[in-house]
Amino acid sequence: MLLKTYNQKYTDISKISTKLISNTITVNGWVRTTRIQSTVAFIELHDGSTSKTIQLITENLELIEKLKVLTVGSSLSISGEVVKHPVKDELVEIKILEILYIGKIEDPITYILNAKKTSLEALRDHMDVRVKTRTFTAVFRIRAGLSKAMHDFWGNLGFHHLNPNIITTSDCEGGGEVFTISTLLNEKKQDIPTIEKTDIIDYNKDFFQKRAYLTVSSQLQLELLCAGLGKVWTSNKSFRSEKSKTNRHLAEFEHIEWEVAWANLDDLMDLSEQFTQYCFSYIINNHKDDLEELNKFTSKGIIEKLESFISKPYIRITYDEALEILEKSNITNLPKWGDDLGSECEKYLADVHFKHPLLVYNYPTVLKSFYMKQNPDGRTVQGCDLLVPGLGELIGSSVREENYEKIMLIINERKMDISSLKWYLDMRKNGSTPTAGAGLGFDRLVRICTGIENIRDAVPFPIAYQECKF
Repeated sequence: MLLKTYNQKYTDISKISTKLISNTITVNGWVRTTRIQSTVAFIELHDGSTSKTIQLITENLELIEKLKVLTVGSSLSISGEVVKHPVKDELVEIKILEILYIGKIEDPITYILNAKKTSLEALRDHMDVRVKTRTFTAVFRIRAGLSKAMHDFWGNLGFHHLNPNIITTSDCEGGGEVFTISTLLNEKKQDIPTIEKTDIIDYNKDFFQKRAYLTVSSQLQLELLCAGLGKVWTSNKSFRSEKSKTNRHLAEFEHIEWEVAWANLDDLMDLSEQFTQYCFSYIINNHKDDLEELNKFTSKGIIEKLESFISKPYIRITYDEALEILEKSNITNLPKWGDDLGSECEKYLADVHFKHPLLVYNYPTVLKSFYMKQNPDGRTVQGCDLLVPGLGELIGSSVREENYEKIMLIINERKMDISSLKWYLDMRKNGSTPTAGAGLGFDRLVRICTGIENIRDAVPFPIAYQECKF
């Protein structure tokens, strides 16, 4: 059975052109500028469908009087006739015939959009206003476009889109930066159950009869799904309780993860390159107006930057080769073999040395998680990070260790608690399937595609360390 067609009663500004001249249409939106005189009124309106605006005009004195309450940010719905623009041949404007709705600003003097210049940081405290600005309508349209692009990309490759549970009993990577979920805190402090003769909370008496967390990654569940479906991906939310206030970190973020059976490290690097270049190309081809808008005000050079990312293949170097390059740099605190490269080194490699996205692979075993497959040398694993200019790490990926005995050897060496991993280890014990996968912070991808410096401005409602306002 076919669904009924959505009968839209108004026309998006993005669809208004010279083809509609002499037609009467309804337009809804928000006021960007007004110029109201005694005998004529001009209103510049935007509606979220495009970075472009439409000019509304009237010489009707009764309508002009009603329009005088409009200021920047007011909402407006009108019925009008599409007419040729008197100056610009390729453009049109709308002659207002009837005002259908006005949502005025209660106190225009204190309304933040009336300020001459407002910082992106200040706008984070005014979410009702932020979404009406040129910058953020462009950013959020690009974000929505990227969501469509990734569904197209993975769908065309035959990957199954599945979102595993976000409440879990495992912290996946063993980093410990997790948010605990509990109903016990609803009780009075003296009523919170503890293990006998200790101050330790007894989670056996909690909702799940064990300690539970918000997930930091859906990877382990995707490995299990991959063992029967072959190719899977998720756009799940993940959560990290990392106490970081940098412009790259959030406590809640959209986590794009994929897992594929029978893949090797080269396959992984190819996928990371193809996926990100597809996304960059999609935005260049489908969001030119938004990129041009950002290029004018907040993100100079963003178009050229994205074009350079798709102009050639990504560089591929080993961790050892990265260290050799860094040794010749002027970075003061150089990492030693076995250390994480760190954000300063990642940015040097991507922004200064190569000036292009690069894939760094074969990291030291001691640096990475238990599930990563070791190389024959035993000292490195088949893990890879994608580093991008202007950001640093965008994707972390690895081939997974499919051998149960080898996994248990690492777990025992690291003295890990495996009580919450029984299901995962059973998967690797019985008919284990070789898999490889990766994870990408979608908000970081948005940041790259918009040129926005702070990741909090790439997210509609940012949740970060010491920041939860909604």
